[in-house]
Parts: sequence; structure tokens; C-alpha cells
Amino acid sequence: MTSRQYAGEAGSAGDVYERLIVLAVFTPWTPELVALAAVRPGERVLDLACGTGIVTRAVARTDGTDLIVGLDVNPSMLAAARDAAADLPIEWREGDAAALPFPDGAFDVVLCQQGLQFFPDRPAALAEAHRVLAPGGRALFSVWRSTRDTPGWRALEEALARRVGAEAAVLPPFSLGDARRLRALLSDAGFRDIRIRSEAHMSRFPSAEAFVHAAVAGAPSMLGPLADQGEAVLEAIVAEVAADLATALDDDGLAFPQPSNVATAGKP
Repeated sequence: MTSRQYAGEAGSAGDVYERLIVLAVFTPWTPELVALAAVRPGERVLDLACGTGIVTRAVARTDGTDLIVGLDVNPSMLAAARDAAADLPIEWREGDAAALPFPDGAFDVVLCQQGLQFFPDRPAALAEAHRVLAPGGRALFSVWRSTRDTPGWRALEEALARRVGAEAAVLPPFSLGDARRLRALLSDAGFRDIRIRSEAHMSRFPSAEAFVHAAVAGAPSMLGPLADQGEAVLEAIVAEVAADLATALDDDGLAFPQPSNVATAGKP
């Protein structure tokens, strides 16, 4: 089975992402990010690049939120988000992070879990996040650290380089792993009181094969280089990743640490 066939058989992009990536990777992070956001009664919250809305849903379940909006550029992600949160008072919006469809000062809190590194124009997106934040408001951005710091993705990166080529081994999710770059981007956008902490949670998959399939089918940025490689290449990548991660495999499957830089910042 090719990776493209696997993705197609698994469902829409949003459904695949929710099933294969969110549970394994993002679920452990959600309580910590919501706690750091510390949303207070009556506050208005924007979840930027919300994906299928795991953080949006968690915030909506806290007491006292006046308005919660989840925005993403991908309609398939938003469709999955709506399906998962039909009983929650969330406003879902399709839009570009670099041109937000909201007035100045519309929100008290802006959240962005693992979205900033994907924005084509990061300075513009951060300037927009700053613009829609009310004076005295606060923002939280989390971005993965380098693949050097996470054994699972490093193993996949190296297997991709060997089997497909160096270009395929450039993984966009890990393209903003330097905390100094993150701080500079936030400062240039006008944010102040910037604090960056490094945190790690375990990503868990049933097997090395499940991890590779999840990465290929659940992360659209990776599907292109592998889409037409065929089953043999994918099987070879799975075998190499499993060998590299032998010490991370046990009776419960595959588990490895996945660290992030988590930045909090304010608007004067």
C-alpha cells in the first residue's frame, strides 16, 4: 500500500489527523497549555491554527469563558473540529493567520499550539496576533524543538534521508526549534514580558509502523515526498525506524519524549 492509499483509506485529512496524531502527540500537552493560559471568567479567547480543536475544546470546557474562537486555514481540520465539539459553544472560523478577520483588540488571550512554525509569513502572523490582542492581554505559543531532541522524529528524519533523499528529510514541524529565534520573532512583533520554557511529554504509538503511518498520513507536510514511493520504500522506512528505536519499544508499543519550547508573552 502506498502512503497516498493509506491516507485515502484512513479518511479525510482532518479525521486522519485527529485519530492518528492528536491522540498520540497532542493529548498529553493539552492540560498543561490550558493551565498556562489561565483563562479567567469573561475573557475572549482565540485558538490560532486550531487544527481539529483539541486545545479549543479544552478551553471551552473551563468555567467562565465569554468567547472562544478556533481559527484554521484548513477546512478539513475545521470540519473534524466541529464534529468533535458539537456540544460546545465554540465559533469555528476559516482564515489566514497573516490576515485575521477580527478587529483590533478583539481577544484577551491568543493561543497557538504547534502552528507558528508552519506559517509562511511568521512575522505577519505574529503581528496579527498582537493586533487582535487587547492591551493587557496575553499570548501562548508552543513549537517543537529540533529533531535532535526527539528520538522518534530523528529516526524518521534519518530514514527519510537514506531512502527518499535529503529534501524529504526536512520536516517543517521542527523548523523553529531555536528558542532565541522564537524570542526574537515575538519581540519584533511587539510582545513583551516574553518567557520561554522547555517542556517535554511522551508521544505514544502502538508500534513503529503506526508511528510512520501516522506521520505520513496525518501530517500533510510530509505526504508529498512519500506519496508515490510505493509500499517497498515505506516498509523499509518502518524497518529502519523500528531498528533505531528498539530501546523505545515495549509491550505497550512505542514511546519517546517530544520536547517543545513554550512561550508566554503579553501586550502592554
